[in-house]
Amino acid sequence: MYFYKLLMHKSIIDQIKKYDAQALEHSQHYNDKYTQMYRDEFIRTPLFKENLKGMYILDAMCASGVETGYLIKKGAEVVGVDISQKNVEEYNKRWGKPCFLNSIHKTNFLNNTFDAIYICGGLHHVLPLLNETILEIHRILKPGGLFYFMEPNKDTWANKLREFWYKRDSKFADDEQAISYQYTLKPFLSKGFKEKSINFGGNIAYIIIGQSLALRIPQRYKKYLAPISFYLERVFSKLPFIPKLFFSAVWKKNI
Repeated sequence: MYFYKLLMHKSIIDQIKKYDAQALEHSQHYNDKYTQMYRDEFIRTPLFKENLKGMYILDAMCASGVETGYLIKKGAEVVGVDISQKNVEEYNKRWGKPCFLNSIHKTNFLNNTFDAIYICGGLHHVLPLLNETILEIHRILKPGGLFYFMEPNKDTWANKLREFWYKRDSKFADDEQAISYQYTLKPFLSKGFKEKSINFGGNIAYIIIGQSLALRIPQRYKKYLAPISFYLERVFSKLPFIPKLFFSAVWKKNI
């Protein structure tokens, strides 16, 4: 019953409509071989340093479970949560795992349920509810549990280009924007977390492969674009003047 009360919040209504409409296209774009290769090398490997075997992990704001396959491969027991009914159905069909229809800012999970929670590119979609979301994540994590996340980086000169893009692209909500780790997220450490690690990355391949749906890049082109863009990303990542378009971090819930 509580889920339906969430519909009174305009941002939740907009999110449900948006992700129901994009569910199939999103799944096709980001469960493909080349997006998975990008995420493995540039996002997941720097982020997941711990042994995940046997951990009970919530893939939050999971869509069709783009990250779930990686977590399963690493030996985790995974469940999902998403606000889109179509995403939940696709998740169940693809993974045969439980996926709960709910918003991450107020779930029905018990206190201290999960060993870890992972949100990949989701927090910037819920900025009006960020405080509630972080508090809820803290509530449902076990003491000493880990919160993994990756988000687009606001603290770079390239963000001006991103803001121009977001305002003119119907795929993005009016209140949607990149996040400042330093000024927006880091203050939430005071809610009962400590920073375990922080990493900045992402340039040419992040745009071309990692954001292929937003750029409307046809899937059939990704196999040609991936090798050169991956190579360029590796090279550019070593240059200090190249902007880092995303950050990833691990927070640990205080015991």
